[in-house]
Parts: sequence; structure tokens; C-alpha cells
Amino acid sequence: MRALGALTRTEATLYLRNPVSIFMALVLPSAILLLQGFVIPNTRVPLGGTDPVYAALRPIDLLVPLSIAVALASVAVTNYPSAISGYRETGVLRRLGVTPVGAHRILFAQWIVSGAALAVAVTVTVLLARVVFDSRMPGSPGVVVLVVVFGVAAMMAVGSLIAALAGTAQNAYGIGFLVFMGCMFTAGLWTPGPLMPEGVRQVASFTPLGAMTQALTAAWYGGTVTVAPFLVMLVWTVACAVPAAKVFRWK
Repeated sequence: MRALGALTRTEATLYLRNPVSIFMALVLPSAILLLQGFVIPNTRVPLGGTDPVYAALRPIDLLVPLSIAVALASVAVTNYPSAISGYRETGVLRRLGVTPVGAHRILFAQWIVSGAALAVAVTVTVLLARVVFDSRMPGSPGVVVLVVVFGVAAMMAVGSLIAALAGTAQNAYGIGFLVFMGCMFTAGLWTPGPLMPEGVRQVASFTPLGAMTQALTAAWYGGTVTVAPFLVMLVWTVACAVPAAKVFRWK
């Protein structure tokens, strides 16, 4: 535990010294929320319509769960894979592997730091939305937490697969950024889930971040959360984590 604690402190220090990591995980989600709220017209006007769940909501309200998804994707598929691939590229994993510390502990340290970064990003985003835009707090906090946990597992599994396959930090970041942009589309960055065309929304619901965002929005604002998005995230977790564990290279 002492070795893991020391590695975690080191990883946290390196994380805080990396402006790209800070921007992607901690600044970008809040920046998207503020830009949408103050720059895009009518984002603070109720949607209207006949749906009792979403009629009174504003587009800016739908962007709160989306901002959480942005933070998760930033941490899981850009920052985390590039850090691990960089350690492989520079020989850090190989050298730690022949010491009593063990290379596996650096993975645990990265998961802890990633989780902490995500927690900070979510807290800042939710408080910002509440203070600046008077957005509603979660209607079903327990379900929201459960959805986030499943989403974290699925997206970290995707990130682990990228880290396992990418040979260098640059390749990992490049692949991760492409995955990140795809995730932003399915999560609803350009068209929030309830406003998506039905066909697009159905396709997005089979992606890990799309399933998470749709379930998170429903749990947040009192909609019906079915078991389907949890099954989708679980399938993605297993489908990515198993091959990642098999092909992961320490050197």
C-alpha cells in the first residue's frame, strides 16, 4: 500500500503539471457548458412539446449530463491511454516490472488519479450549472451514481484497449482523440439525446457513452431508466477489458 500511495502521489503531481490533461479533463467540460449557455441562442429557453419529462427543460439543462460524459471521455480515452503508452515507450513499465513495486501498481495509480480527476470535473460542472444557469440537481441521485459507475467501467475499458494496442504515447493520444470525437457525437454534443432524430438516437444508445448519457439524462430529470443502457455498458466493458488484458504489453 505504501508503494501504491507513493506512485499515486507521483502520478497526481505529473497530471497537474500536464496542461493538456488539465484542459481536457477539468476545463473542457465546463467550457462547453459556458459557451453553450452564453453564446448559442435560445439555450435557456424551455424546449416545450408534449413530453412531460423534457417539456420544461432547457437545452442547457440537457448539457449538464453531457458535460459529465465529456469529462469521462477526456479522462478515459485521451489522458489515461497516452500516459500508459508513454510509460511503455520510455521503458518505465519494463523497469518497474523487475522491482518489488511491480509495474501493475502504476496502472492502479493511474486509475486512482483518473477517478479523482473525473470526480473533480463532475463536481465543478454540476456546481457551475447550478450557480450560473440554475439547473436542476439530480432527481434520482442513486441511479445517477450507478449510471456513472457503469459508464466509467465501460470507458476505462475502452481506454485500456487503446493503451494495450498503441505503441507510443503519440499514437495512443491520436487514437484516443479520434475515439473521443466519435463519443462526443454519440453522447449528443451537437444534438442532445432527446433532440436527436430517432434513428440516430437508437444507434447512439448502443455505444458506451451514448448509453451512459441517455441513461444519465433520464435519471437526472425524472425519466424512465431501463436496464438496456446498463447492459450495453456492461457488454462494452467486457468486450474491451478482456482483449486489453490479453494483448497488453509491459515493454
